Amino acid sequence: MANFYTEVPELKYHLNNSMMERICELKERGYQDKDKYDYAPQDYADAMESFDKVLEITGEITGEIIAPNAEGVDEEGPHCANGRVEYASGTKQNLDAMVKAGLNGMTMPRRFGGLNFPITPYTMCAEIVAAADAGFGNIWSLQDCIETLYEFGNEDQHSRFIPRICAGETMSMDLTEPDAGSDLQSVMLKATYDEANNCWR
Repeated sequence: MANFYTEVPELKYHLNNSMMERICELKERGYQDKDKYDYAPQDYADAMESFDKVLEITGEITGEIIAPNAEGVDEEGPHCANGRVEYASGTKQNLDAMVKAGLNGMTMPRRFGGLNFPITPYTMCAEIVAAADAGFGNIWSLQDCIETLYEFGNEDQHSRFIPRICAGETMSMDLTEPDAGSDLQSVMLKATYDEANNCWR
């Protein structure tokens, strides 16, 4: 049974960073969620144990499901069915496993259904997943696009979209530049202020 976390001890280097204790304290806002959510850490040691367990689960899913599916995903690829793009069957299995394990919305606050993880353990999970299937790693890690909405969105947007990301219902990065396609370096974005609606477009 392969585990892409436990079998790569070098990954723990990131968790042993001297800044992690302060990062956890800030992210947890002094561990204020400990009495509201049964899965919230009580203190730094508890947070580190939680990170380690989630990384182990991620490594197990990666070793047992994602890595074995990678070749088949490449062979089948996404395809058009009933006017919609459908993922390869292996990609669907991968997503299902990650959602069932609660590995979506990892950095989002618990009130939205997230794990409230700092970016470090989330990025470690993304590295583990990408080591088995870089294409799926890109799909699964689209969840971090929600950081922008969390930072700049209003409460209505937060309540409508962030729980859906955490539940694995949706996540995407939409490239709408007709001149650039998927070449992000070629995107020519222009923002204009809409005076009538008091917003940027």
